[in-house]
Amino acid sequence: MRGMMIAAALLAACSATTQAGAQGADDYAGTWAFQTTLYGSQQVGAYMSGVAVMSRTGAGRYDIRLMANERLVNRLTGETRLLVAHQTCTGEQIGAQFSITCQLAEPLEGYQPDNFLLQQGEEAGQLVGVLDSANHAQVTFTRMR
Repeated sequence: MRGMMIAAALLAACSATTQAGAQGADDYAGTWAFQTTLYGSQQVGAYMSGVAVMSRTGAGRYDIRLMANERLVNRLTGETRLLVAHQTCTGEQIGAQFSITCQLAEPLEGYQPDNFLLQQGEEAGQLVGVLDSANHAQVTFTRMR
């Protein structure tokens, strides 16, 4: 009986090691927070932050739920406005880059879906790249879990 318990424990440990090894640098599954640098025009400044939950659907492919909070600031009056966009996205690893293409899950007047082109950052659990949609800015994604 004790031998069977040891064998089962070893099998479970080997299985966990194999699964962890399979989650290489291309495994983006999990919860990520993101933030852009400032962008906008002379009249309106903006920055975006939010969260993305990524689920692996196949080799190098992901379904993503993304919530973006875009803060707009009128540079003349100081008036601010917050836009919250819920988006459904797909992620695809292409070589060393990770591309995220989104669609609005709920219509939001004056808001265009967001797209991102990312690559591994210098720190573990970090992706860096660009926001490429109605506006352009540098962006950093940080793994939360």
